[in-house]
Amino acid sequence: MLTEERLVRIMDQLREKSFVSIKDLMETLDVSRSSIMRDLQELEEQHLIRRVRGGASIVDTSTLLTRYNEPAVMFKEDTYKEAKKMICQNALKVIKDGDCIFVDSGTTPLGLIEGLRYRDIEMVTPNTYLLQKLPLDFKGQIYLLGGEFSKKYDTSYGSMTLDLIEHFHFDACFMTANGVDLESQEVMAFDLNVAGIKKAVLKRSEKAYLMADHSKLYTKGFCTWANLSQFTNVFLDTFPQGKPVPQNFVVSEETSYESVKKK
Repeated sequence: MLTEERLVRIMDQLREKSFVSIKDLMETLDVSRSSIMRDLQELEEQHLIRRVRGGASIVDTSTLLTRYNEPAVMFKEDTYKEAKKMICQNALKVIKDGDCIFVDSGTTPLGLIEGLRYRDIEMVTPNTYLLQKLPLDFKGQIYLLGGEFSKKYDTSYGSMTLDLIEHFHFDACFMTANGVDLESQEVMAFDLNVAGIKKAVLKRSEKAYLMADHSKLYTKGFCTWANLSQFTNVFLDTFPQGKPVPQNFVVSEETSYESVKKK
């Protein structure tokens, strides 16, 4: 297969999936790892992709999310589904029976459900989309935060929600973000009201965890609500190639911080 044909096929896969692994490309294109690495380097030099550990993601030209262009929750559930699953598998390791946890809005936390199904925990959330997915035999105690309700994002926010948050002390919170800037260390949201909820939860939490798939590293949100240093751990599926992995980052099992340090 000619190099030009491989480049076209790689881009076709990325447009379909947004992220592809080196292993998958080697299998589908039936070429060596070194050939795939050269192809990815060529595409990155053309500013068509970004190489991350273990694969590549397509460049997102829509980098600033606001309440006007943030997709509804129902359209995001299947986006980066495997990445979100890996993130949640690592996040579940820090939750203990007896914990009171806050679970943020969005679709990333859906991957926590099965792992928490029979756990003796107290879970506080504004995320009604998450609650729709809970099995009937979910063991934990659930507290749903009320307030102004967004049908588009299946979450509560506003002054009433902020008041309710003040009634709780969280052992840990599991937060989501619309964008993460590795240079400035900023963690961003698409809406000021949503950001306000996140800030309030951080203040009431003993430990804070951020769950973000790799696409968030290339997206900016309308407003900043936290700094990466505020989180005990930041759970990611993959990490940009050639960049040092911060010590509080936990990347997927194959490319965890510990494995990166040993290389």
